[in-house]
Amino acid sequence: TDTGLYTCTATNTAGNTSLSYSLHVQAPPQLWIGDGERHLTAVANTSLRIHCHAMGIPPPQIQWLKDGHPLGEWDDAVVSEDGGTLLITRVGLGHEGLYICQGTNWAGVAQAEVQVVVHVPPNIEPSPVDLAVPENGTASLECLASGLPAPYITWYKGHEELPAGPGQTLSRDGKYLEIQRAQLSDAGRYRCV
Repeated sequence: TDTGLYTCTATNTAGNTSLSYSLHVQAPPQLWIGDGERHLTAVANTSLRIHCHAMGIPPPQIQWLKDGHPLGEWDDAVVSEDGGTLLITRVGLGHEGLYICQGTNWAGVAQAEVQVVVHVPPNIEPSPVDLAVPENGTASLECLASGLPAPYITWYKGHEELPAGPGQTLSRDGKYLEIQRAQLSDAGRYRCV
């Protein structure tokens, strides 16, 4: 490294003199998120930590941005004292977005970014659990499941997975099962997962 003390000395028969310079070489910031991730997935109602590693001489000052705007109190995020860690204690859908860690020192500016996607665990809304239909009538069962990404729904009769078959219609998204011309053999316990 070229950092150090440099001295210029002038000498002649009448004497000598010198002048010293202290040279400090500055290096622009280098930043990276975690282990170099570009995408992070967080689960709703859990916590999320994003680590920003910074190098540079002098050490860079860190600022966090979300979708191009500085993080504020309303973003429900806490930044560590050194600025290197962003903590979201309870992730919500509003936390999705592009997070930027920006480092600045006398030698320059650099940034690292990570896209955060929020997933929501599956949830099934309660619906009536006892249905009675006349023989040869139509039974309509619903499984109002939600989540992000949209969950895959499987229907069971008893402990057996229910295959699509004659007299049974399953909606494309799996949320509705219709049994046409219900027979006594169709009676039983149905569940969706």
